[in-house]
Order: sequence, then structure tokens, then C-alpha cells
Amino acid sequence: MSIRFKDIGKATIGAGMMAVQAGAGALSKLGTGVRAAGQATEASIASKALPLAAQAGIGAEVHAIATRFGRAARVHASEYPYGWHTVRDLAQVAGSGAAVWLAWKGKRAAIPVSIATAAAVAGLSALSEFRDPQPAGTQEADARRKVIRAAVDSLPNIAGAATFALAPSARNALTAPLDFARRDPLKPFSRMDEARNLVMLYGVYTMVGHWLEMAFCELIRLGIVDGDYDRSNTMLWDWWLHPFPAEGIAGVLIALLLSPLREHLLKLTGGRTVPALAASFLVNQVACTSIDYLTGMVANRNYELWDYREMPFNFQGQVCLQNSLVYTAAATLVAWVAYPARQKWLRVMPDDATNLMAAAFLPVYAFLCQLYFI
Repeated sequence: MSIRFKDIGKATIGAGMMAVQAGAGALSKLGTGVRAAGQATEASIASKALPLAAQAGIGAEVHAIATRFGRAARVHASEYPYGWHTVRDLAQVAGSGAAVWLAWKGKRAAIPVSIATAAAVAGLSALSEFRDPQPAGTQEADARRKVIRAAVDSLPNIAGAATFALAPSARNALTAPLDFARRDPLKPFSRMDEARNLVMLYGVYTMVGHWLEMAFCELIRLGIVDGDYDRSNTMLWDWWLHPFPAEGIAGVLIALLLSPLREHLLKLTGGRTVPALAASFLVNQVACTSIDYLTGMVANRNYELWDYREMPFNFQGQVCLQNSLVYTAAATLVAWVAYPARQKWLRVMPDDATNLMAAAFLPVYAFLCQLYFI
């Protein structure tokens, strides 16, 4: 099928206004969704009458999360080399976050999840004490002291698990089963669900985007694509759990603008994929190049993160044609394939499963932001 350029032109001209209108509408819905989420949370808490023991168990799990956040706040990222303690920290905040949501909803799964989290934290703390290198300038502790420190690390989780499992009033309150029934795909998402999905999308894309940056630099190293990279860039190569906000923003823009734009372009072209895809690619290129340039002007004025001044068709060393095409191709693939597939999956995924994933993932992501940004 040949590309009809008048179809591409017609579609591209309408794309700008469509993008602005879709973005404004989506952001308005998101703001309303966040407000609705807060009101729903307050109403749910007010309507619940969890016994004191269950509340104490929730408090212990929250204390475990807060303790881990507090320790992360006292160290610089350069003083936090990855090791068994990293696995423990992430497992602790994820498991405790899941246990808090389950107990708050009165789910009996809170008991095994809290027990498993306590056991994992205890075991990983012991591995950290005996296997991770000691910080420079500190004296090697004896085995007894290491065991004591590992036990102290897991005390909040042990307290939460013991409260949920042993207190009769807590056990009696945690009786609801998890509902893993397939979600009706025709049922619209609530605004609270839309806000949750968008926040998770942002977090996942900041991580996946980092790893794709690493893969792209590997292609440069192998000589497959042109360019230069800095192997001494600690943030890119050594802190591979470091979120990259620009990629997260790109993911949100794909959800709010580029994916709805795809549907609009298909309507404008009468369902013809080729002209709609071509117009979408052009609009995506403008969006991706703009994000890359604005990020560079904010975070890369001294060319510490990247330097495209020697690349062909560059602009102020912040953007270049080769990378712009790569980012545009990735954005188009996400907008046309990955994001629609994700939405289709979420529409049938049980609500309890989605909320449980969010309860585990969001504390982990917040912990990483605390470590690297605050």
C-alpha cells in the first residue's frame, strides 16, 4: 500500500490540537482522580473498625518501612554499594507495603505475607552481615554482634507478623479472601484506578528507560551505532536502580498524548495504518526531541551526562538526529504496541492483584527516590 501524503498532511495538521486537548483533559481527570482517591481513602478508613491488634500490626509494618527510609536518608548514594542489604531493603519495603494494604482491606493473606516478609528480612539481614563488605573505616564485628544486628533489623517485621498471626482479634478481622476473578474488560477504570495506573507507569518507565540507556551505550561500545559514552558515569553504570525521570515523563506523555493521538489519527485516515503511523512518527519525533533537549538544558548544561557536539546534525550538543530517531522509534513502538497491550492486560487483571502490585511496588520506588534524589 502506498503512502498518501495528503492523508499524512491532514492527519499531522490535526495532531497538534488533538494532543493539547487530550493532555489537558487527561491531566484534569488525573487531578480529579487524586482528589477522589483521597476522599475514598478517608471514607474507607472511617467505615472500618479494625481491632486494636490489627492496627498495631499495621503500625509495626509501617514502622519497618519508615525505619528503612530513615536509614536511606542518612547515607549518600555513593555510600550505598549494592549487596545483600539492597535485596533486604527492597524486600522489606515491598513486603511491608503489601502487608499493610492487605491488613487494611481485612484480607487474610496479610498473615502469610507478613510472616514471609519477616523471614526474608531476617535471612537477608544475616546474609548482609556475613557476606557484604564492611564500610571503610569500621571495625569487623564478631559473629554474635552480627546476629544481634540482623535480629534487630527484622524486629518490626517480626512484631507485625506475630501480631497478625497470634492476636485472636487480629485473626478474626483478617478473614476476607483475595478476589482474583477476571475483571470485566468493559468496566471503566475509576479515577482512583487511573491515578494508580499512571503513577505506576511513570515509576516503571523511569527504571526501564535507565536499562535501555545502558543497552544503547553497549551498542555504541560495540561499534554498532555511532556516538560516545562515559564509562565513568556512576549514575548510569553502577547505580542501575537509579530512576531516570525523563524516561518516566516520556512514558506519561505517551499515555496521555501519544496513545490517544494514535487513535485519533486512525480515525482521521479512515483506519489506514500506514499514513496514521507516518503522521504519528512525525509528531512523536517532535515530542521526544523536545523532551531530550529540555532535559539537557536543565540537567546537562555542562555536558556532564552526554555530549553530542561531535555528532552529525546536532543542536547545541544536547540533541542529535541519530538519537532522536532512536527515541522516536521507541516511543512509536510503545504508543502503538506496548501501551495498548498493557491497557488491555489491566482491563482484565483482577483489581486485588493490581492493587497488591501497587502496594508492593510504590514503596520500593519511593525508597529509591529517597536514596538517589533526597
